[in-house]
Amino acid sequence: MKRILTLIIGLLLIGATAQAQDGLFSLGVKGGIGASSYNLEGAPSGWSTEGTASWHVGGMFRTNIPVLPIYAQIEALYSRVGGTINIQGQTSESEYINRFDVPIVVGLKFGLLGISGRAFGGAVAQSNFPENTDGLDTKNFTWGWQAGIGADIKKLTVDLKYESGSNLIEEQAGVPSIKSTQWILSVGYFFGG
Repeated sequence: MKRILTLIIGLLLIGATAQAQDGLFSLGVKGGIGASSYNLEGAPSGWSTEGTASWHVGGMFRTNIPVLPIYAQIEALYSRVGGTINIQGQTSESEYINRFDVPIVVGLKFGLLGISGRAFGGAVAQSNFPENTDGLDTKNFTWGWQAGIGADIKKLTVDLKYESGSNLIEEQAGVPSIKSTQWILSVGYFFGG
């Protein structure tokens, strides 16, 4: 019991050290690249998918919980994701979707010697930009999830995460449900402090 208590206190102190380099609130910008594809659920024989490159750019806001090695972060990102779908040997052209993503994650920080490692996960709200209008339909958000790891070195932040969106197309007669998934590598910079 004494060893467990010592371990917990040690982890909290390491986390507090990682937190000490950060302010209570941080605002920054980020961008990155990814590998996106469409996930087919319930696809009939002869259907397959191939991935393609994706990218995103936007801003982020982080709040650190005082004393504890916990943080919450919300981002506002313009993203371009896509993939191809093969049906009975016929490959479609890469289909891209431009969308507005709002990841909302909670994470745990651990660090030493000025480098703060992180593990995080949470929800992501997504809304596609319609091709035939100028605006974003804010009533049409769907929900997905994402999880990943990251590191902070001073004001620089790097994330590697996996994201699974909600269904773009629901399963119908002969057509499987289709959802967007992607691996994402992003780099960000926090202002101030």
